[in-house]
Amino acid sequence: MPKIRIFRSGELIAQTEAIIGETLLDRINAVGVFIDAPCGGKGRCGKCLVRLSPEGEQILACKTLIEKDTDIYLPEEMDMMIAGAESSASLNLADRPYPPSQGKKLGVAIDVGTTTVVAHLTDIVSGMRIATASGVNAQRPYGADVISRIQYCAENGHARLTQLIREQIESLIRHTCTISGERARDIGYIAIAANTIMQHLAAGFSPVGMGVAPFEPVSYFGDEHPAWDGLAVGRGAKIYYAPAISAYVGGDITAGMLAAKLNETNGPTVYLDIGTNGEIAMKSGATYYCCATAAGPAFEGAEITMGMAAISGAINHVKWEDGMKLSIIGEKEPQGLCGSGLLDALAVLLDTGAVDETGRLLDPDEIDHAIAEHIGKVCDENVFWLSKTGDGVYMSAKDIRKLQLAKAAIAAGIYTLLQQAGFAANEVKSFVLAGGFGSYMDHVSAAKIGLFPEEFLPITQTMGNTAGEGAALAVRSAEARVALDEIRAHCEYVELSTSKVFNDAFIEHILFNQAI
Repeated sequence: MPKIRIFRSGELIAQTEAIIGETLLDRINAVGVFIDAPCGGKGRCGKCLVRLSPEGEQILACKTLIEKDTDIYLPEEMDMMIAGAESSASLNLADRPYPPSQGKKLGVAIDVGTTTVVAHLTDIVSGMRIATASGVNAQRPYGADVISRIQYCAENGHARLTQLIREQIESLIRHTCTISGERARDIGYIAIAANTIMQHLAAGFSPVGMGVAPFEPVSYFGDEHPAWDGLAVGRGAKIYYAPAISAYVGGDITAGMLAAKLNETNGPTVYLDIGTNGEIAMKSGATYYCCATAAGPAFEGAEITMGMAAISGAINHVKWEDGMKLSIIGEKEPQGLCGSGLLDALAVLLDTGAVDETGRLLDPDEIDHAIAEHIGKVCDENVFWLSKTGDGVYMSAKDIRKLQLAKAAIAAGIYTLLQQAGFAANEVKSFVLAGGFGSYMDHVSAAKIGLFPEEFLPITQTMGNTAGEGAALAVRSAEARVALDEIRAHCEYVELSTSKVFNDAFIEHILFNQAI
């Protein structure tokens, strides 16, 4: 059997034996080493780049077969900007109207996102946050979105993805204890808020049924389970999973709405958690109208020509102020665009007239603006150069189309819920942006591309990792868990795939400059 050595940053990090004919990506995943592969190894995203020598040519791990002894050199480990991952020991939940439960003094609130995972070690009695640990979701090499992971489970079973997320949760919990000096055996309660697919995998359930009609989950959760064997917690510890509304509107949304205090207002309020999935809720009176849109992974930088996660080297903001102005994470040479940078770049193209209302990236001689100097061609396709024209970071016409479809899905989802509740955009009193992408994107750019109505700009609140905050409330208080059940009981799920209103709105909002 071929012998494989895996290196990162010049250091040997793993040795293994391989089967002749398997891909480099399969072998890297098999030994539990992280490599970014947003398309799940389908050969679409072009992100799983490795080298076979320190200075060798980059090749796709998913497309390269193992035939002999091989050394694999991986890119630098991802250091992603993660909403809610900041050290937040000063955060105090004691001002929320939910009294603490009795029992062991420590709890852990966990937000399992499709892209990232955040764990908060919390003092149940005082409500103080003690320590936080976070990381890129260990399942990401099996696909950037939940559909890719459902497909993996359909073909291979769910045991591997369950193992990965449980091991990661275990690692994050141990890390919070290490940095805080607390004892894992004093942890008596864990609350997990995640989309329905991620909660299934953490609980050990197959998500495959949610990939085909009628899209039925094994569980809608909202209940407690014994901690799984080997988890670093106290004896008899319980794990609570936040209640889900549907296969694609999960416990992260109910927990997020609790954290955003939607249960304390009559609205009308629109709540948007935007990432690899686009979940939208509208609170009107006692009712929460909810839907999920297939926005795809474009807003996370996945399946974009030079897209990347929000890590060092990513362009995260773009402005045109007497020329191109770029903000780059880590203040180094730009290597690609993350979601917020993509959104800004598209807004600049629209604002300068370089992209028309149909989404076409114009030729330079059609543009009456200095930005025309940044328009060129790669493989006979128009591109927008953001750095080093001709040899730098660019956005392609195909990238623009993917963003156009993603923004149309979100905009049409908002429009559908407004119609369902009987409100116009200018009647909404509050607009809550949740999740990682919502935390970092420029609101004006988002409105410019038509992601949400411009009428929402004065009433927009960015609330960050609301799923994690909702999980923290659930850790601390049985009354908060009752409040989550009440939120679910008053939710009305709107199925978009069969909605004529949504389908018509989606077609309309593919165009730019269309009002919601």
